Amino acid sequence: MQSTSPLLAALCAGRHTQRIVGAVWAAAALLVAPVAASPTPPQDPKPTVEHFSEPRADAPIPRPGMKLEKGKVALVVTDPQNDFLSPQGVAWGVVGQSVTENKTVDNLESLFKVAKNSGIPVFISPHYYYPHDHQWKFEGALEALMHKIGMFDRKGPLHQEGFAGSGADWLERYKPYINDGKTTVTSPHKVFGPESNDLVLQLRKTGITQVVLGGMSANLCVESHMRELVEQGFNVVVVADATAAAKVPGFDGFEAAFVNYRMIASDVWSTAQAVKSIAKLQGSGALINVSGASNVAVNGYDPVTFFTTSKGVNGSPFITAEHQGATYYFASEENKALFAKAPQSYVAQFGGFCAYGVSINKLLPIDITTAQVRDGKLYFNLNPAVRVKFDADFAGNVAKATANWPGLVAKNLN
Repeated sequence: MQSTSPLLAALCAGRHTQRIVGAVWAAAALLVAPVAASPTPPQDPKPTVEHFSEPRADAPIPRPGMKLEKGKVALVVTDPQNDFLSPQGVAWGVVGQSVTENKTVDNLESLFKVAKNSGIPVFISPHYYYPHDHQWKFEGALEALMHKIGMFDRKGPLHQEGFAGSGADWLERYKPYINDGKTTVTSPHKVFGPESNDLVLQLRKTGITQVVLGGMSANLCVESHMRELVEQGFNVVVVADATAAAKVPGFDGFEAAFVNYRMIASDVWSTAQAVKSIAKLQGSGALINVSGASNVAVNGYDPVTFFTTSKGVNGSPFITAEHQGATYYFASEENKALFAKAPQSYVAQFGGFCAYGVSINKLLPIDITTAQVRDGKLYFNLNPAVRVKFDADFAGNVAKATANWPGLVAKNLN
């Protein structure tokens, strides 16, 4: 027999009702009675997810994230081809706005650069149609469109007649990364997903379990690859602003995909986040901008003072510390102690070289008056005019510089 709670029994028995109602009102009075005011605890900032326009309020669902492991992670890019990414491509009329808004072309190049510089394997899953593919008896909506406009058409699978520069060819600026003899180019996928090509086989044979995914088109091939790779047991992060999609009246392919990325993948990253995570796998080495044989960094300025004052202060040659082979001067013993506890919190980014220069793959000297601390990091530039250029797209230039830095280190330390 099901037991009855004491409260329910009392309510059912009339003799106790008055006493219980009185107790309930007394408890309610306690709830509304004035109490001594106490400070409101600070509220954690609401979580956001990266979107090309601005960070968006995140969904109230788990966010597993992914910590990259070298030897297990690969960059996978779908369809980095002219028909999608070139203004001369047959699909540009519907995807061009999204590609431009997301800065997809630049962002994909940043991913290629940082992956190559960090020794991360790159896999390309291309889209090709051969003459026999045009004999299909039925097609989905966008399959029909692609075949109608000749998208990704090739003369055949066994020769490259007319391929160079065609809509099926790689975007020209990507060719140094894809045609380097190290990138794995899989067999073509035929509709949207990798079920019909050998991408999964190639990833497994290489020992890959983690995938950083980008490319075209966001709601078609990228999303279909994400879904299948998740089903196949891979840990997948999608770099949302390294994708783009068709926009037609009433329909936005990127927005459709963005929701599904967040609900299915382990995480959704911006290109800047992906570049930062991948670059960590190699480390920056110890390439420091120093003054001649004295090996003094930051032109002899105390690096701590850029964080504690409005401008840097000259350090003393009698108060010094060594870090990664460079000598740092300090204005006080207190600053030296702060630096010793956490040197990476105070050293300049990109070895103290011009940050804009690194973003264009060059090592340039600095003007100390260009110093700025942003997001807790110290940056220098060649001169005030160059700093203006750097600041004009701060996040984008930092991402480019971060992608270029490992390669500059490797080149200049050898």
